[in-house]
Amino acid sequence: MHEKESMRFSELKKHFPLLSDTVLSSSLKEMVRDDLVQRKSYNEVPMRVEYSLTEKGKSAVPILESIFSWAAVHQEENLCPLRQRGDKK
Repeated sequence: MHEKESMRFSELKKHFPLLSDTVLSSSLKEMVRDDLVQRKSYNEVPMRVEYSLTEKGKSAVPILESIFSWAAVHQEENLCPLRQRGDKK
C-alpha cells in the first residue's frame, strides 16, 4: 500500500489473493483502530472506500521491509533440514 497513496479493497485483495475477504476486512479494521491505516469513504453510488497508510503506518514500512529481507535470506536455511530428511517441500 505504501507505493500508492491509497487503495480500494478490491486492489488490496488482488495483492493478497490468499486472504479471505473476512480476514482482510478484519485486518483493515484492526489497522484503522491502531492508527496504522486511514479509511476514507466517499458518498457515491456505489459507495467507494479507500485505504491509505497514516504517518504512523508509513513509519513501520522500513521495519517491515527489513524483516521481509531477513526472512528471504533465511528461508532457504529453514528448508534445508526438510531436504536432509528426504521431504520434498
